[in-house]
Amino acid sequence: MSSEAVYCAATGSVRFAIYPDGDDGARIIARVTRDALCDLFGATPHGDAMVNAYARHADLIDACALARYRLDPLLAVVLVTADFAAACYCPLPQQLAA
Repeated sequence: MSSEAVYCAATGSVRFAIYPDGDDGARIIARVTRDALCDLFGATPHGDAMVNAYARHADLIDACALARYRLDPLLAVVLVTADFAAACYCPLPQQLAA
């Protein structure tokens, strides 16, 4: 499946979709911030670079978004740098490489 990720200039973030109940279930729009993409995933603060960083790390970012969504489905899913450091969400990219 191709990525649904797009750069959103108004928020300085990348928007993407997650499907908590599988491909036939609800489509939840999530965002990952510029700071998280630049600080943790090596993006430069430009739209295409941020979308590419998301695409390279989509499995990890999507997993964190899904965990965040499941904590409270009524809240918007906006991932910031600190979300990736919280053990209850997911490991940092550096920990995956170890």
